[in-house]
Amino acid sequence: MTRPLFLAVTVFAALARAAEPGEEVELSSAPVTGLACAKKAVETGKLDLLSSCPLEEAPKGIVVFDVAEMQYYQLDAKTVRTSALERAYGGGSVDVTGKVKAVDKKTGLATVTVSEYRVTPKPKAGAFKGCL
Repeated sequence: MTRPLFLAVTVFAALARAAEPGEEVELSSAPVTGLACAKKAVETGKLDLLSSCPLEEAPKGIVVFDVAEMQYYQLDAKTVRTSALERAYGGGSVDVTGKVKAVDKKTGLATVTVSEYRVTPKPKAGAFKGCL
């Protein structure tokens, strides 16, 4: 990544405002990844970290990442099954509509109460054969 682009991404990430309770959230094709990988992607601007996040990071927290806003959200476990998110972890995505329920004051992590969602699972290895 070139230096000006890296600086632009870093400045953009710093300017991204934090979510507030009651705020509407609408995400389209949001990658599902681990919390640590999402934090690192925001810090470095390397979005490839989202799809290559090791499975060992999943128990520490699964989040969805809004690429346009460079922000990540935790989905309320009462409104979305963890198993649905696990199907999309590390290469899949979700479409989400909901509202911010709460924001953790220490970490700034927003939890979203989901009203609608659709999961696009991670593609299976070797599923695409292409031109032979």
